[in-house]
Amino acid sequence: MKLSLIVVFYLFSWDVIAMERNTGVIDKLIQNSNYSVELWEPRGLIPSPTEVIISLEKTTNEFLISLRKIHLNDGLTSEQKKEQIQLLVDQLPWLDFDTEEREFLADTIAPAIQSVGFNPWSII
Repeated sequence: MKLSLIVVFYLFSWDVIAMERNTGVIDKLIQNSNYSVELWEPRGLIPSPTEVIISLEKTTNEFLISLRKIHLNDGLTSEQKKEQIQLLVDQLPWLDFDTEEREFLADTIAPAIQSVGFNPWSII
């Protein structure tokens, strides 16, 4: 009986740890300033105006929050999750940004999509 409880506890703990790992990338991106001025230079870019950076951050965070909800929805199959993520990506305001900003946005959300088990470059 005692061993069974230990095994059940271990299995439950492993699921919690695994879930945290899968959302850790998303949570970190939500907390980060993903488009801060110092991140533009390594890309060989002059930072966009402040209002554009704010829009990129807002767009990214809204996407990440929705992505997290989809990922944690146990009522969806993997295929349904992929379809919903594709819809989220398609609904991003891509045309509000210039080419470099769109690439920056795609590069920023790609690790989050990958962290939930999908190839971001087949979706973005």
